[in-house]
Amino acid sequence: MNELEQLIAEFEDDLTFEFDKNMPNSLAGLIVDKTVYINANLPLNEAIACLTEEIGHYKTSSNKDITDYSEIRNMKEEVKARKWSYRKLLPFDKIVKYKNCTEPIYKHDLALELNLPENVIEEAIEMYRKEGKL
Repeated sequence: MNELEQLIAEFEDDLTFEFDKNMPNSLAGLIVDKTVYINANLPLNEAIACLTEEIGHYKTSSNKDITDYSEIRNMKEEVKARKWSYRKLLPFDKIVKYKNCTEPIYKHDLALELNLPENVIEEAIEMYRKEGKL
């Protein structure tokens, strides 16, 4: 079972998952009520990151439309869900093992090893830095 299937299995009692090949390329995913829609054209690592963020909305947000990012309240909901997804995808204990390495660690290599997009690695590390953990 790959990471995507594991994630679905973990939340399948609470949520329904739909992979849609007809979603616009500009839309990776969204959650409506208890259905998570993921763009079926995404590469596996991006689908995992997107799915996790949408589950983050379910776990951290009220069940309302937050797509209007001109409202600060909606942006805060987005950030909360994204942080939840970073902690789920890249728990601190996975990062801390690299902290004391003597060799340089490149985000590209870490992304390949963890099967995550580079931007997720970078943003998760930045989140932990801001929290004073790194």
